[in-house]
Parts: sequence; structure tokens; C-alpha cells
Amino acid sequence: MAAIPSIIYALWGFFYLMPRILGFDQWLSHHFGFFPLFHFTLGESLSNYVGSTFIASIVVALMVIPIITSLTRQVFSQTPQGEREAAYALGSTKWGMVHTVVLPFGRAGIIGASMLGLGRALGETIAVTFIITPLKFNFNIHALEAGGNSITDEIATFIRQYDPKGQAALLACGLVLFVATLIVNTLASIVVSRSRSGAATAD
Repeated sequence: MAAIPSIIYALWGFFYLMPRILGFDQWLSHHFGFFPLFHFTLGESLSNYVGSTFIASIVVALMVIPIITSLTRQVFSQTPQGEREAAYALGSTKWGMVHTVVLPFGRAGIIGASMLGLGRALGETIAVTFIITPLKFNFNIHALEAGGNSITDEIATFIRQYDPKGQAALLACGLVLFVATLIVNTLASIVVSRSRSGAATAD
């Protein structure tokens, strides 16, 4: 799943997921509307839930989870075999060995993989552009409502429509996104390299 192109996720989210999740969005806003993120200010029609930030977030999460899973699995596979066998020799069960040996060894690797996945999510464009309904320079905290914005969607949608001054603003947004992604990936690399699992992988 980590090798599936973004466009496939985008098409799946647009044609399959979105029509089937609108009822759940409506249920979520009805029962958890007291929480600002799920508060809904538009009418009760299902069409007002189409193209929401919530649906785009689910698709991006499904794209990122396989990457995090594959990296985490690779970190777990680096756990020293001697420590595993020592845990079994002391009477540990399989799950006890995982809890006392594998998870502590790969804790920093899990954090690093999650941050690398976050870096991928920050830069995702095509899935967000397919699903989300863009709003020009409007910040909408209500994730279930139609309409929203992301830096990547803003650049992809309006780069050919703006004048040179607007294009310069979009380029500045791209620079902010680049710096944010660079910081996230750098922190992930530092966390992994300082962990036992990262050192084992380097060796």
C-alpha cells in the first residue's frame, strides 16, 4: 500500500469514500457538535458535507499509515536476537518479549517513522486537491463542513490564476511548507539516529 500512487488514493477517496462517509459525518456533527472541530454551521443537507477537510484528512491518513507501518516494521526487525532469546529464557511469553524488548528498542524508531509520515502528509497535494472544496483565504475550523484550504491545494489550484504578486505569495507559502517539512524530517532523523534502533540500522 505504501507504493500505491497518490492519484489512486485520490480517485478512491473521491468516487468511493466520499459518497459513503457523508452519513457518518452527519452523525458525527449531530452527536459531537459541542466540540468546535465537529460543529456544523451549515444546513442539514448531505451536500454540505461534500469536499470537507475531514474527508481529505482520512484519505491522507490512509496514505501515510502504510509508510509508517513499513518503517516501524523495519525498525522492529533490527531488535537483537540475543535479547529476544534472553527474554524467552527468563520465562517470558511472546507478547511479554515484545513488551519488554522489542517495543523499548524501537520506541524512537516509531517516533521517527511517525514524523516522516507527517512530513509526507504535509506535502500531499493531489488527494487534497481532488477532494477538498477550496476557499480563498478563509480559515475554517469546522472540519466537517464543505470547504477548506491547505498550502499545497492553494498552490496547485491558483498558481495559474493569480497575477505576479499573487504568485509571489504562493511561492512564499511553498517556502514555508518546505521549511516546515525540512524541520520535521530533520527532527525525525535526529530522533532515529540517537536511538538504539537507529544505531543498529546504521551499523
